Amino acid sequence: MRDNDNSSAPTTIESLASVVTDLADEVYRPLTAIATALTTLWGDLTEKPQPAPRSTDLAPMRETIVGELEPRGRLLDGAGFAMFEGALTDYPKYLEWWISNPGRKPQRLPLELNPRSEYFYDYTPMDWYVIPRDQGLRWVHGPYIDFACTNQYVCTFSLPVTTALGTFLGIAGADVPVGAIEEALLPRFRASALQVALLNNEGRVIVATGPEFPPGTKTSRKNRSAAQVPIGAIPWSLQSLGSSAPH
Repeated sequence: MRDNDNSSAPTTIESLASVVTDLADEVYRPLTAIATALTTLWGDLTEKPQPAPRSTDLAPMRETIVGELEPRGRLLDGAGFAMFEGALTDYPKYLEWWISNPGRKPQRLPLELNPRSEYFYDYTPMDWYVIPRDQGLRWVHGPYIDFACTNQYVCTFSLPVTTALGTFLGIAGADVPVGAIEEALLPRFRASALQVALLNNEGRVIVATGPEFPPGTKTSRKNRSAAQVPIGAIPWSLQSLGSSAPH
């Protein structure tokens, strides 16, 4: 992230918002690489007359996912892609997800993709899939407890993947632990004289300078007339909670 510290000028809520934007950009950088690789591979698979693609044809994506995930193990808990319904012939819905494994290579997350199974993992109702599919937008879902993967409090970042002609193909996504977001942002927040809360699209706290505002809660101290700065290109905002002496 670029350094927004400037000893000659006071920290503003706008400058803190730019720090959050930088963090989001850092997450979306590997997702863009995964999306680009999937678009390219899909183009190669469909440009010539041949059998419709199967999940095994997407095996080359694993190298890209692991390559993007491995150096970012402190920030990304997992990453991968989810295909549009019916895109593949062997699975009506297909998701490939890899999780960080500190000190070792990332591991593929085993998910039940058989829709007839009682353990079937259906990603299609999830906001992190629906919003990119229906609105063509980047999205962040959470914070929530990720029972399907690591049982951690996470935010799932996602962006749409399209074919070269712009047809929706699926999403590229990553899980970011709330703890990693706190580690990246709280030192910068606390170094300022501002009391702030980073909120999701539902007004729930992701990170706040006060321990009385844990992730997932709503705070009654929010002042509707106080400064609230949207975070570019994602559904977050930074809300002022007042000010205090610098920590």
